[in-house]
Amino acid sequence: MESNDNLEQLLKRMYAHEEEHIDTSDIIDDEWTKFEAEHFGSKQEKVKREKSPLLKIAAMIIGVLMLSGITYAAIRYVRSSQGQDEKTPETIVVTNSPSSVVDEPLAEQDSTQLEPVVFENAELGTILREVADYYQCEVVYKNQKAKRVRLYFTWDKKAPIEDVVETFNQFERIHIECENRKLIVK
Repeated sequence: MESNDNLEQLLKRMYAHEEEHIDTSDIIDDEWTKFEAEHFGSKQEKVKREKSPLLKIAAMIIGVLMLSGITYAAIRYVRSSQGQDEKTPETIVVTNSPSSVVDEPLAEQDSTQLEPVVFENAELGTILREVADYYQCEVVYKNQKAKRVRLYFTWDKKAPIEDVVETFNQFERIHIECENRKLIVK
């Protein structure tokens, strides 16, 4: 009820000043200041509220810049990893025909193609297929179960086929012989 009485008194004062042709804007400013002090606190709080939108805008700009930086870094990372994949050597497929038999591994290759190949938990059949293709040999299995034996094996492509066979024969469950360009698994 008090606020209604205060409002009525304010309106009466404004109308009285209007009749006297006095500028009522000073009265309105004074009353607004009183209202503001009652409902919004001091002028320091007003300054804080005025800065608050600026801080929000600054925070949004910083957030956008950070997100842009992260996106840029992710794109660069993906492109660089794709670039490395493109540089890996392609697999050379050689058919096992008698006319293409060569005494040495595919000679005079780029050194990146001669890097060791690591087989992790791979079947002997898979490993021997690649080795035989590389050395242009044929694989003959006298023991079919040997195909499914799983190995961890590092194959040095620079080594001659005899050394590779000797390395295989160091495993307990495998015995391989190399005769007439054939790898015979017993």
